[in-house]
This record gives sequence, structure tokens and C-alpha cells, in this order.
Amino acid sequence: MPPLLTWLATAATVVLCPVALLLLRSRLRLAATLSSERLAARETVERARIIQELHEVVAHHVSVMTLGVGAGRMTMEKNALRATDTLKEAEESGRQALGELQRMLGVLSAFTGVPPSRTPQPRLTDLPDLLDDARRTGLRVEFVQDGRAAPVAPGVELSAYRIVQEALSGASSATCARVTLRWRPGFLEVLVTDDGPSRAPGLSMRERAALLGGTLTTADGRSVHASLPLG
Repeated sequence: MPPLLTWLATAATVVLCPVALLLLRSRLRLAATLSSERLAARETVERARIIQELHEVVAHHVSVMTLGVGAGRMTMEKNALRATDTLKEAEESGRQALGELQRMLGVLSAFTGVPPSRTPQPRLTDLPDLLDDARRTGLRVEFVQDGRAAPVAPGVELSAYRIVQEALSGASSATCARVTLRWRPGFLEVLVTDDGPSRAPGLSMRERAALLGGTLTTADGRSVHASLPLG
């Protein structure tokens, strides 16, 4: 091969090999990203399916239990023995519902890799401790309650707490924040605002609100407004 052609071939090899390597790495990264996105999508679908199944099974048992308790109450004065049998059936439905809950929690634990918690779930009365934790990080937090507090279902309390917790976690770059609980007829509104940079809300906050039949909106990426039914 003439020296010129040899030199050109060598130069092309030197130039093109790194380029080819960069393209290969880019394609591998893209493939990994697409694979992760597909996996995340499948996990989201599976999680929704599990939640739906849990809702349907438990709702059935609770409906049977409620009907049984109502029937037992109505027949208590007329036929105590029959009422006792009816209440026993309602009790058994309650046990089955609890068993299904424990089974589905086990499934979710295997799915997420997070074991079921044995500690009490946080409630609205635990919000002051959460805000104190945020203050210890240097964030100035103001807490306001508007309206008269009303009884709240445990699931609503937990979701409200988690929404505040996630919103404050996202405000790590802020200097001050305001947490407001607004009590309205049939609803609890949770509003968290801060002076940090704009950001997208976490998916779990929207999911928590939606699962309860509530809504969650944002404004300017610096405020979170959730409206949750009380029970």
C-alpha cells in the first residue's frame, strides 16, 4: 500500500474509532434509559392493578360486614339467637378483610422490597414534629389552621401528612415555607407554599390525593394545593 494511503487509513482509524466508541456508549445509555422507563411503566401498571384488587376485595368484605351488623342490630330485640349468628358472620367477614389486607401488604412488600411497617402511621397531630424537623434544617416554616377541625378518616390523615412531608422535602432549596390546613365542609385542604425554585410535584402526592377521591394542583412549581374528602 502506498505510504499516503497507509497514512490516511491510520488517520481514519485514529479518528473514527473514538467516534464509534462514543456512539456505542450513547446507544447503550439510550437502551438502558428506555429499558428503565419501560420497567417503571410496567411497575406503575402493576401497582395500580394491586391497589385496585385490594380495593375490590376489601370493599366486598366490608360491605358484607356492614350489612351483617345492620341486620344484627335490627333483629336483636326480636330474635337474639339469630342476631348473634348474623353478628358472628359479620365478624368473620371482618377477619377475612383483615386477612386480605395483610396478604396484599405482603404482595406489595415483595413488589417494592419495603417490608410492612409495624410502627403507627403518622397523623395530623404529628405535623408539629415534622415541621420542627424541617426547621432544624434551616427552613423557616409557618403553620396555620383555618376553620374548625373535624373528624378525619385515618387514610386521609396519613395522606395529608405525607403530602406535607413530600412538599417540604422538595423545598430543600427554599428559605421559608408556609403550611396551611383549611377545614371546609366535607373536605380538608392542604396548602404548602415556599420561596424556593420552581419544580415539578412528586407523582406520589397526586396518587395519594387521587386514591382518596381528592385533587392536587400546583402553581408556579412552588405551591402544592390538595383537597381531600374527610372520610
